[in-house]
Amino acid sequence: MRVEVDTESSHEKFNRVMGQLPKQVRYASALALTRTAQDAQEEVRRQLPSRFIMRSQWVPKGIRIQRATKANLESTVRVLDDFMALQETGGIGETSVPIGARPKPTSRTPPSKWPGALLKKPKHFIAPIKSGSDQMVLWRRRSKKKSSPLTLMYVFKDQVKIQPRFGFAETVEQVGLERFMIRFEEALDQALASSS
Repeated sequence: MRVEVDTESSHEKFNRVMGQLPKQVRYASALALTRTAQDAQEEVRRQLPSRFIMRSQWVPKGIRIQRATKANLESTVRVLDDFMALQETGGIGETSVPIGARPKPTSRTPPSKWPGALLKKPKHFIAPIKSGSDQMVLWRRRSKKKSSPLTLMYVFKDQVKIQPRFGFAETVEQVGLERFMIRFEEALDQALASSS
């Protein structure tokens, strides 16, 4: 998120103090930008359960902010997980759907049961779902015998249409517009009080 402060703004309080107290204003601006980014971060995290099935805190923890400073009046909200980009924009992606690896849809799939980890273990292999099919899946044999029963662990899909449902940019922009001047006034009052 980037919030730009317009020094030509008609906001009376901002214009009045800009020329008089540059150090306090820059401090207040940096603090307000940081707090606004924190507000946006909190709101994005709050909305996640209404948009996705949350099996862990992995994605919420990956929503980070960069603080503004007096030297750099810019604060950002970002998402560390690359796979969330398609959730924001939509498009065609690849995915692996856990079947036997996840007991129920709301269960968390631990890293030890991700496809790469399972393929390092004995009795796990990738093969077509049935003879002549192009649909590849990850199987697990119950025993080392090739004739032993199979359990379907993952289905791999390379042409999955993903609908945009994250709403990240919209949420961050809305919070920025709603909260920045409130946060700026709070921060400016704090800066003026500390300098008196």
